[in-house]
Amino acid sequence: ELEGAKSTVGQWLSLIFVASSAVKMSFKTYYYTTDANYFTSKALGLDSVDGVSKDQVDDFIKEFCNLVAGAIKESFELVGTKSLISLPLVTRGQDYVFFEVKETESNPEVLTDIWDLTLNDHRITCRIVFEIWDKEAINKIDLLAFGAEDEDDGDIDFF
Repeated sequence: ELEGAKSTVGQWLSLIFVASSAVKMSFKTYYYTTDANYFTSKALGLDSVDGVSKDQVDDFIKEFCNLVAGAIKESFELVGTKSLISLPLVTRGQDYVFFEVKETESNPEVLTDIWDLTLNDHRITCRIVFEIWDKEAINKIDLLAFGAEDEDDGDIDFF
């Protein structure tokens, strides 16, 4: 947990998985209701958070996870790596302990990154974890270049 950050009590976690023979990926978003309400209200074009329901927030966050995981799945498949994608789910923030991956000698190489999306003092924290089982296959996948050829089409590009 970051210094000065809010407690994990009251925090929510949404996550989704993409798996192939070469790599397994998990994408997690950590958020508090007030922050997610704000992001959801802006996405829905509302002037206030008053009309935002818990179901709308859950749907917004899960769809965000779906878009990220879908982009990664597509980048895997562009180089011929078939993959599966899970349904996104929402659980309590402290449940992150059930989804941790630890690198050991018998386990895969683990790559991870964490970043915050901020909008007018509201924050959603994102964390991505790659478990690499086949380094040769993963070298063919250029996640950083995904979507680069579509840069000027107005669509949202991840990575």
